[in-house]
Amino acid sequence: MNRKYIFLINTWATVLLLGANLLLFNVIFSRFTAGRIDITQYKEHSLSPHTLKTIRGLPDKVEIIGVFSTNTHRLLKPLIPRIRDLLESYAQESSGHVAVDLMNPSSDKTIKHLYEEFGIKPFPVPLESKYKKEVKSIYFNIIIKYGDQTVKYVLDDMIDVSETAGELTVKLKDMEQLLTKGIKKASTSFTSIDSALAAAAQPVSITFYRVPKEFLTQIPEKDRKSIDEAGVKLKKAIEKYGKNTIQYKEEETKLRDKILNVEISFLKKKVMFPLFLETADVSKSDVAENLEAGLKRVLPGFTRTLGLALPPPDFDPQMARFGRQPPPSEFAALESLLQSEYEVKNIDLSSGKPPIEVEVLLVARPENYKEKELFAIDQYIMLGGRVIFFMDSSKLDIQALQAGKLSIKPVKSGLNEMLESWGVKVVDQVLSDENNYPYPLPREIQPGLPVIEEVPYPYFVKIVAPKGHGAVNNLAELYFLWPAVLETKKVSGLTIKSMVESSSKSWLQPITGKGLDVTPSHGMKNSSNIATKPYTLAVSVSGKFTSFFKGKSSPLDKKGGPEDKRNPKTDNKTSKESVKPEGRRDESSNSRIIVVSDSDIISEVAMKILERSYQFNLKFLSNLLEWIQSDDEEFVTSAKGLPRPLQEMSESKKSFVQHSIWIGSLLFLILLFLITHILRRRVNL
Repeated sequence: MNRKYIFLINTWATVLLLGANLLLFNVIFSRFTAGRIDITQYKEHSLSPHTLKTIRGLPDKVEIIGVFSTNTHRLLKPLIPRIRDLLESYAQESSGHVAVDLMNPSSDKTIKHLYEEFGIKPFPVPLESKYKKEVKSIYFNIIIKYGDQTVKYVLDDMIDVSETAGELTVKLKDMEQLLTKGIKKASTSFTSIDSALAAAAQPVSITFYRVPKEFLTQIPEKDRKSIDEAGVKLKKAIEKYGKNTIQYKEEETKLRDKILNVEISFLKKKVMFPLFLETADVSKSDVAENLEAGLKRVLPGFTRTLGLALPPPDFDPQMARFGRQPPPSEFAALESLLQSEYEVKNIDLSSGKPPIEVEVLLVARPENYKEKELFAIDQYIMLGGRVIFFMDSSKLDIQALQAGKLSIKPVKSGLNEMLESWGVKVVDQVLSDENNYPYPLPREIQPGLPVIEEVPYPYFVKIVAPKGHGAVNNLAELYFLWPAVLETKKVSGLTIKSMVESSSKSWLQPITGKGLDVTPSHGMKNSSNIATKPYTLAVSVSGKFTSFFKGKSSPLDKKGGPEDKRNPKTDNKTSKESVKPEGRRDESSNSRIIVVSDSDIISEVAMKILERSYQFNLKFLSNLLEWIQSDDEEFVTSAKGLPRPLQEMSESKKSFVQHSIWIGSLLFLILLFLITHILRRRVNL
């Protein structure tokens, strides 16, 4: 055979064999995903640990139905493969807990089924081709189904549309966050305590810690009756759930922090609540409600409950006489946003009772808190509760704002002394920083022709790529508005970590009793005689907290009796002289709090000023809520979809880069000329 033909045959055989091997390799490993490496900054192509934990821990199968028309808008068409790949990742990584069904509703039967079962209707969009323009009804929906519960997403829920220079841009939102929230919402809506107990791997343990018998004689008879009455209430509430799913026991203890407390534990989770705070409240104590709230906190599959302690709107009561209504809360929009993931409850702390029904308490701009509010927060933490404090040293002066002047006035929270006992001090000054978000200042370039000019405004502090703490490592930017700063000190038993710091070009300004004028102007900058350095803006505190009221009388003591003669050296043991039937605690188990030096960061004021950049502050809040509920340092939120803006260069750096490019280009041309010249000489030789 001719050598030429042998060579061609061998070449084609090699190509075909290689192709067959590649095809076979793809078929065998098409389902194998562990070998992938996602090198993108925000892990755009991988599911977050939080999502994996959610879908793998589902008690039953979730079905995700993607409904997408093939003949769709040209800007929507590239988004469908990305959604399809993400849904397939959910199915592959869920260990069989998620089933995905993708459909193109082209037949009348399918369209009728979608409408009757899910209420899905087509959405009209304009379509255009080379030859015609038309409006067509398309489907772009996702349905999450769990039992008889469904969560539906339409086109507007999944995309962001923007226009630049007359060109429309369509971008997917954070689909992983959207889908995971939907799965959790559908599964938790379907779950009841009875079904969660039935599906639990082991019974829930409930322990009631009684007063030791040797101390009962020291308690007045009416108080003993109250204790017995509350114990009966507890037993009746437990019997409702059955003996097979709950193991109940009573124990005597000499530890003050456990006497008359109920402890609920399941696997690694443990919560505790007092049977009552005062014997006078036994008749109206919510034993059954507290038991139900505790079970929901330890059992998997329930929507997490978030408590909000928000300030009332800044409103002059005298205006009510003229029929004026108070304005809406500046945190109303935030409350609405949080309701998509949490069961949100507004908490009134003025009763002094800890809000044990919530998993996390968010306190925003506390002002003039009295002892009862402090006691409620203190005892909530002592019972293992988690709290996020958004503090302020100042707030906007509404009266000055109405007069056309931007001014801030000092705020006294009432919490400073308690926070200082746990190692965090809120400094009563305002931070300014050369790294800031500009203020849109109107200016007339000629009479009747105003323009908006963005001027540097040091009171809007910009934090670029904060690092060093798990709750902020995935943030590209963060913005604080008229913030205070925090100082920390070591406290035994507590670990204090800085979360966010300002730049090295920041400084402090004091606030007088009359307030501080912060009206923006051209050329606002740091005075040359003020030293600059980084300042702490947010900290986390974790460990075993000691009650601020330890050794003090309870604010709930209506008689205002003398202080408890408690000796901290008795190792938390009771004595016959100090036995008192109450549910307060002096020390906590491992718990966490977060202190942020600005509440405007999450308010509607920030939403209006920052506009699209407000998403970074929302992501920060989401990170804080996820971190504070976990028991380790792992990061459980996703940063997908966040922009990655380039850091702005100074003029000197720009000049250096520009001249470096010129010199480098010139040197490269000289080198190229020399190489060419040498090669020509060698050829001529």
